[in-house]
Amino acid sequence: MTLTNRDFLSFIAIPFAYSVGFFGWCYLAEKMPIFSKRNARPVPTILCGHVAVLLFLILLAQMAIDFYPLLPGWMTDTIYIVRGGRHSLFGGLCIISVLLVGLIEKKWIYIDSDADKSATESDPS
Repeated sequence: MTLTNRDFLSFIAIPFAYSVGFFGWCYLAEKMPIFSKRNARPVPTILCGHVAVLLFLILLAQMAIDFYPLLPGWMTDTIYIVRGGRHSLFGGLCIISVLLVGLIEKKWIYIDSDADKSATESDPS
């Protein structure tokens, strides 16, 4: 992989694809309007949190690219076929890692303001 391809992948393609996937997942599939009044978190906090997650993903991508040649063959060899594509154990672990990061970000970034109100109203203290 050339340095230009690596930089494009790490600094442009991965953050863009993750952002589109994450906000699409939250808005369409989960019905969580992140930038609405239903979210108790303010917009600057949401954006700063998302940028922090993007920086973490860039760091993970750089580490994955650097460590890939050092990994044993059983992790990088094509071992199973999913939906007509060939994948390695390392690729599967990378996908699972990104999905876990997205799930954690979704839990952190969206707090339903209605749930906060109902919890405080039902609490007698």
